[in-house]
Amino acid sequence: MYWRKGNYLFLLLVFMSAIVGLSSCENNLSTITLITSPDKTPEAVEDNASIFYTDSARTKFHLTANRIENYGGPDRYVVFPKGIHIDFYDDSANTNGHLDADYAIRHENSKLMEADNNVSVLNRKGEKLNTEQLFWDAGKHKIYTNKFVRIKTEKQIIYGDGLTSNEDFTQYKITNIRGTIQLDTPDDEDKNKK
Repeated sequence: MYWRKGNYLFLLLVFMSAIVGLSSCENNLSTITLITSPDKTPEAVEDNASIFYTDSARTKFHLTANRIENYGGPDRYVVFPKGIHIDFYDDSANTNGHLDADYAIRHENSKLMEADNNVSVLNRKGEKLNTEQLFWDAGKHKIYTNKFVRIKTEKQIIYGDGLTSNEDFTQYKITNIRGTIQLDTPDDEDKNKK
């Protein structure tokens, strides 16, 4: 009888030790799960990337980035943590425009790209857009932002609180225009800064 009670007490002590041990490891296990989650660890990383995107055997754009990180899971996405440069091409393989940003993320399922920090877009007419955030919806073929925008054309600089445009930035609508500066010559911009 004494042996059975001893075994029972021994098992009870082992069980209690296991519960205490597991409860003290709970935070560590959740941290490990977070760190090794497929949504938090890139499946692939590429440095000094140069990628051509084609459609129907025609180059649509050429993307260069210092670093590309591909993330898996049901909501696949690609991060460009060190910036991005994109050259757009027309159907005759002529450069149609450029996009630059210090950071970008592309959501694969929605085909939505978000560019952030020092975003600039230059179209084939020489018009330049500067903003801090810009969305490019490849499925709807449009770009848009609700952040402050500055657009420099040949004859003026326009300031506004947002923009919607076709994806090659040739037909755009500025939201809440704050002001316009007329330029007589390209050097007028430099004079206005002084």
